Amino acid sequence: MTGFNKIAVFVFLFSLLMLGGCDTADDNNPSPVPDARDKFVGNWNVTEICSKSNYVVTIDKDPSNSAQVLINNFADAKAVQPDTAIIAGSSIVLYAQVNSENWLLEGSGHYNSDETIDWAYALTIGGTQDNCTATYVKN
Repeated sequence: MTGFNKIAVFVFLFSLLMLGGCDTADDNNPSPVPDARDKFVGNWNVTEICSKSNYVVTIDKDPSNSAQVLINNFADAKAVQPDTAIIAGSSIVLYAQVNSENWLLEGSGHYNSDETIDWAYALTIGGTQDNCTATYVKN
C-alpha cells in the first residue's frame, strides 16, 4: 500500500469514528425552558371584593410578546380590547393602562399552588379610585 493510500484509509476510518460519535440527543444541551405563562392561561372564576361580584375572566398568551398575557374581562369591565399583563415566574403584573372603557387599571397578582391567583389592584373609573382584591379560581 502506498503512502497516499495509507493516509486516505486513515482519514476515512478517522472520519467514520468521528461521525459515529455524533449524537443528536446531546446531553450538554439545556432542557427547554417552560413557558411561565402556561399556568395563567385559561378561564377563571373571579370573586372580587371591591364590587362584591362574581364573573369570569379569560387569560390568553400574547402571540407578540413571550412574557405577556391578554386578560379578557378584567375587573368585569367587559372591555372591547383585552388588558395586558406581564408574567414573571408566579407573578402577574398589570402595569398602569387605560382600557377601552376608559378605566385606569393597575395591579399585581400571585399564582398559588392550588391553581388560584390572588390579586390586588386599583381601578379608577370616572375619577374615583377603588382599591380592590380578587381571587381567581381556575375552571
